[in-house]
Amino acid sequence: MIKKVKAVWSLMQAGKMVKDPALWKTRQITSSVIVGFIWTAINAAEVFGVSVPVNAEIVDGFAVALLAVINFVLTITTTEKIGLQAKPGTDAQP
Repeated sequence: MIKKVKAVWSLMQAGKMVKDPALWKTRQITSSVIVGFIWTAINAAEVFGVSVPVNAEIVDGFAVALLAVINFVLTITTTEKIGLQAKPGTDAQP
């Protein structure tokens, strides 16, 4: 688990990116659609009188936060042009 976190953190550095950005961009689109669908389904269910055991504010907040994190991470890790700056004194190239 720690190795995976370190690998993702490494990909967040400017000048580094995933090996197959098209695959990851497809996953980014898919995750956005899934989160949007779940958000819509829960809100639609409540409109039709189906009781969902969470309130609308929690659903809205969770959906926005999840989309923001997913899009932030995947946008940075699928391009070499943007990202976190490397520590001073380290080589920023992959």
